[in-house]
Amino acid sequence: MDIKKEDKKKKLYAYVDESGQDTEGFLFVVSVLILENELDKICEELEPIELETKKKNMKWNKAHHAFREAYIEKLLKTEKLRGKIFFEMFSDTKKYIELTSFATAKAILKKSGNGEYKVTVFVDGFKKKEIEIFSKGLRDLNIRTRKIRGVKKDENNAFIRLVDAICGLIRDKEDGNEWAGKITAKLIKERYIREL
Repeated sequence: MDIKKEDKKKKLYAYVDESGQDTEGFLFVVSVLILENELDKICEELEPIELETKKKNMKWNKAHHAFREAYIEKLLKTEKLRGKIFFEMFSDTKKYIELTSFATAKAILKKSGNGEYKVTVFVDGFKKKEIEIFSKGLRDLNIRTRKIRGVKKDENNAFIRLVDAICGLIRDKEDGNEWAGKITAKLIKERYIREL
């Protein structure tokens, strides 16, 4: 391969989480954060937000409701996140890994446009066999990956916690939580999150 051509490819980073296997197929949500070279700058904003809001490094469902609200409200002031977070909801299916691949592929293609890219994917909570199925799904959808990694519990980072929060927020909205419905609408209107 021509080295100059390889250098011109966009380097993308995708952080993926899913939620809803506990609903037995009733509702399944996938959230994907797509970044380019701004990883450090965004991480420098996200980690202090987690501390300020007292959400810290807790997963969405373990954080106190007031901390969740404060966290999401602060995200609305983080301009660098605008247009980088995607989500998709599915119902009446248990094809969790395949749907996670599908939503991830859609998010990558939306963010990359028609340009050349290579993507490194970090997916939360998948075991080795699930990563293999997920990877095959991305290859079958012609996604050009550099590397695909499962993220272990102790490796959890601010980006994975962010997509976990979006999954949790969407689930709360679907469960009828009024605040979650209003803030989700605001996040969509202001283009912080985009439905696939």
